[in-house]
Amino acid sequence: LWHATTGVTFYDWPEIYDVWFGWPTDAEVRFLVAASARWGAGPPRRSLEPFCGTGRLLRAMPGTAVGFDLHAGALRLARTKGCTVFRADAGRFAVAEGAFDFAFNLIDSFRHLLTEEAARSHLAAVARALRPGAVYVLGLDVTGDMARPPAAEEWEMERDGVRVAGTVRTLGDVDGETRVETMETRCTVHRGGTSTTVEVYSPLRVYGRSDLEDLLRAEGSFEVAAVCDRHYDTARTVDPARLEGSAVLVLRKP
Repeated sequence: LWHATTGVTFYDWPEIYDVWFGWPTDAEVRFLVAASARWGAGPPRRSLEPFCGTGRLLRAMPGTAVGFDLHAGALRLARTKGCTVFRADAGRFAVAEGAFDFAFNLIDSFRHLLTEEAARSHLAAVARALRPGAVYVLGLDVTGDMARPPAAEEWEMERDGVRVAGTVRTLGDVDGETRVETMETRCTVHRGGTSTTVEVYSPLRVYGRSDLEDLLRAEGSFEVAAVCDRHYDTARTVDPARLEGSAVLVLRKP
């Protein structure tokens, strides 16, 4: 058992992460391109992915795609797969103003920013990186209110003789003051006739609908162009007043 509770994330095992989160990209990429064309600055030519991890989506995006992450091991693996990446903190990164016409992050990584200050700083930095009219497609889990029951997802993936099966779940331990809960990531890696279990606990910030509305209003860089869900269909939009669960926000820089 590899077990970590402090200062370690699942990115510290990037080869395992890359297999387990290595589902096909076709639906996501089609959605991202369509969202940029419908609500943003046209089909993306220069894309930015915060929290890019090992570069699964970067490798599939059309045009020029650049990503960044804080975890050096994930970035090393991304580079070996031909990705253009750099190391930076998502809460305070800087690139040339207006250098990109599209930005995206789909898998709830935004909630790793644990304070209001970090969340605002991130949104402002992404907005500076985008040209006017461009969109930031941001996926995150949203609760109807602060009562957040435990939730779990379970799946397995296999590639090149490595099979990874496991569960990501929240523990239902939201702190009402900080709005932080614990996510448990636990998987078993099967390869070469051996099995090893990886278990990591990570803090995540919780967003109710009103929390998210307040954040976007207070930070002020984006307007909500549309809200979708993880069916990744631009024709399937969601009423923001009924937003709950896995959401995909299309945020446009005016």
